Amino acid sequence: MDVWDIICQAISIIAVIVGFISFQMKTDKQVLTLQTLVSILFTAHYLMLGATDAAILNAVGIIRNFVYHNKDKKFYSPKIFPALFAIIMVFLGFLSWINWSSILVITGLAINTVFLSCKNPQNLRKSILVSSPMVLVYNIINLSIGGMIYESVVIVSSIVGIIRYADKKNNFKKF
Repeated sequence: MDVWDIICQAISIIAVIVGFISFQMKTDKQVLTLQTLVSILFTAHYLMLGATDAAILNAVGIIRNFVYHNKDKKFYSPKIFPALFAIIMVFLGFLSWINWSSILVITGLAINTVFLSCKNPQNLRKSILVSSPMVLVYNIINLSIGGMIYESVVIVSSIVGIIRYADKKNNFKKF
């Protein structure tokens, strides 16, 4: 492993640490602010890895997070933006296609984009059980150490949240 690889992986580890801190924030604005920093760091990391497909999708995530952060402003329309960002991610994902693993990150991040706008946290947690394994496999294929750690923890955290906040009558009711 050369210096470039060490710096690249260190950036992803810093992204993981910032991501973990973001999960402890009290407000959605605080979470989105730190998640924007996570997206910036992962964009740089993926560019350094040569995973331009994931870098481009994370760059769209930066803009998405900014819009979601400002959802109380007049221009925001929760019905339009999630679908719009998902379509943009799919379009740019296919334009930046590298190989078959690109479909994993495209699909995973597009799903995550739509469900990030959910008002029901259980729906977001359930969607993560679909989207994060796809991104995890992508990270394994592309040797993103921070990406592997991040997605693994997000999956476990989502399972814990689903169980912890489960509706006792309808434990695993549909979205």
